[in-house]
Amino acid sequence: MQTDLISALLETADLKILKFDSHNRVEMNYRNRTFQDFYMMTYIRKGTAKLKVQEKVYDLQPGTVIFIPPHFKHDQYKDSDEETEFLWWHFTYTIQQVVDVLPFLQIPYIYPLKNPKKFGAVFDELMLSMSREGHLPAIILQKAKSLELLYLLLDNALGSVKTAMEGQPSHSFLSILLKIVTQPEASLSLADLAAELHMNPTYVSNHFKEAFGKSPILLHREIKISKAKSLLEMREMNITEISEWLGFNDIQTFTRLFKKYTGISPRQYRELFVRTM
Repeated sequence: MQTDLISALLETADLKILKFDSHNRVEMNYRNRTFQDFYMMTYIRKGTAKLKVQEKVYDLQPGTVIFIPPHFKHDQYKDSDEETEFLWWHFTYTIQQVVDVLPFLQIPYIYPLKNPKKFGAVFDELMLSMSREGHLPAIILQKAKSLELLYLLLDNALGSVKTAMEGQPSHSFLSILLKIVTQPEASLSLADLAAELHMNPTYVSNHFKEAFGKSPILLHREIKISKAKSLLEMREMNITEISEWLGFNDIQTFTRLFKKYTGISPRQYRELFVRTM
């Protein structure tokens, strides 16, 4: 089923919180604002504000969530002098820092929370965990509370699986995407992928790119390089072992492709990472 494929993709995604905080504002006037390469979610705990998206103005009341994707132009402002409390966070939810999974879920720009007290309590716990710098168990708590926040937000946003699945890529192309992101070590060819779907290779490449922004082979290469970076950072395998595990015929091919995407060799990348330890 299509829902099973999207669930499998979500299981492979990593949540990364870039910044979060709570602010009490009596004034706000952001015009034509966009965010680069990350999402913003804002929760209105008390007070009011306005959101303008594509000439439509939304009234933001307590208990409302605002969801803004990357590169999306919007206005957010206040037109009253009452104090408004905003709980907000900037984050990404990606597979190997390459595939953004949130577009599959078609989250609305604005929606109410069913249980705002629960969300507010979890957010406060996340804020408290961040204040315990140097306390190792707090790191685990931060991850747990971050995922709990995402669950609460998405559970309210989707409403039902049926709504979330409307307008999504077909089962066939989602199955290709899942194979690409879960098998970075595989030697995948366009001809083989097309044969599995009983489709023309050009058709598969064009429609996959239309759905996900890149051809399947290009995306698979980017996943390989992203996985290589992770392995180089962990330092549990040497460069030759990483090259072999990722399915490269020789280390020279691996080095050439890695340098093409990162600008430096695998060895240089590992040395840079080691110096930051």
